[in-house]
Amino acid sequence: MYGFHSLTATLAYMEANRVAILPEVPRLAVKVPMPEQANRREGFGKSMGERNSTRSQFGLNAANFFQAEMVGVVLPVLNAFLREAHWRYDMIGIATATAGLGTLVFQTPAGLLTDRSSRRRLLFATAAVLTGLCFTLIPLLPHSAAIIDSLLFIAGAVQTLFVPLMGALALALVGHQRLSRTMGINQSWNHAGNIASAAIAMGLVAALGLTSIFYAVGVSSVLAAIAVLIIRERDLNERLATGLTRDDEQAVKWTVLLRDRVVLFLFISIFLFHLANAPILPAVALYVKKLGGSDDLMTATVLTAQIVMVPVSLLAGKYCDLWGRKPVMAIAFWVLPLRILSYSFVTTPSAIVWLQSLDGIGAGIYGVAVVALSADLTRGKGRFNTLMGLFATALATGGVLGPLITGTLIQHLGFKSTFYCFTLLAAVGAIVFTLLVPETKAPANIPGERQMVEA
Repeated sequence: MYGFHSLTATLAYMEANRVAILPEVPRLAVKVPMPEQANRREGFGKSMGERNSTRSQFGLNAANFFQAEMVGVVLPVLNAFLREAHWRYDMIGIATATAGLGTLVFQTPAGLLTDRSSRRRLLFATAAVLTGLCFTLIPLLPHSAAIIDSLLFIAGAVQTLFVPLMGALALALVGHQRLSRTMGINQSWNHAGNIASAAIAMGLVAALGLTSIFYAVGVSSVLAAIAVLIIRERDLNERLATGLTRDDEQAVKWTVLLRDRVVLFLFISIFLFHLANAPILPAVALYVKKLGGSDDLMTATVLTAQIVMVPVSLLAGKYCDLWGRKPVMAIAFWVLPLRILSYSFVTTPSAIVWLQSLDGIGAGIYGVAVVALSADLTRGKGRFNTLMGLFATALATGGVLGPLITGTLIQHLGFKSTFYCFTLLAAVGAIVFTLLVPETKAPANIPGERQMVEA
């Protein structure tokens, strides 16, 4: 008992005279976040396991699957359908470009709308049904240029919502840290939807003809709308979906993005990439027909690439985290000119179908890496979906100009000269990306956000 009282007295004396006995250590104004605190800034706190539910993950994957099934083979089939209706190649090019024009005009507004919307699931469902309706009406109405071009313009405009909405829903569900791998999984489902679409299309074309594809698009659009509504609203962090990581952050003005040199160079390289890539699949489908290939072989040009895209997307999600965004995206840029040039050296429809597998590498990587790049460039600043819309505008601009150029070149110069021209364009885009776009992934051991470099 005596020892206990002595110890108590000693401690009391030390507490009363602690300044004299031990000098007070100055307190540093540094707040070290615990792992769960850092995670909560992105919605990864204690409730993240609850929000990131299996049901919502399934709904997101299923929405990607059916959205791809809607439009997976419709462009090659549309071109062949219009050719059977005695349309000229240049008129077909204008029709395809009209759909791209709708996309071009509304792509950036679609990103802005996605950033502002708090009902992203309903917005996606509405866009899916409207797109399906446009394609379903094509074989039912007179095949005049005014009617077909109008339907394609509306469909192209509405489809602008798909890319930013899918990216926003993924980011809202899992956050920045898991976005790349989640997008890899989402894109794998997307490409699996394209495979299912192509396989079903081959059977439908053989049994019922080309017009059956347009009705299948309508069915898929309804399924896509149902799938996205499976995602539970409470599982989504709507603020995180814009790129903001803390409650006290405010989004920058969208025009600030245009003053970032990295954004500008990436915009230019994406434009050149899609200017060369967008018209090649329809052109290849026409080339297969010119060489005497069947409708099944024409549809197989889509199927071959999509089979490759499934594992490539999964690997892209993984290696965007391990290697960084730039080296993975560079593979996509450099594969494109190699693929386009290769078409000019083959003379059999089956060889063209096999070469189309190279498209699976570029497209499989692009769909994953462009989302990761956009998330990096807007993390903590907001406007993630707006930047996705801007990049999609670059892509859509190429989608408009590419078919116009392709239709004219094929009509007057032939297929091989067309392939040479687009090989050159693709090579320029790859050079711009390689030399002028830096790595955007922040080092794992360095907190904070990337600073914009103004032009």
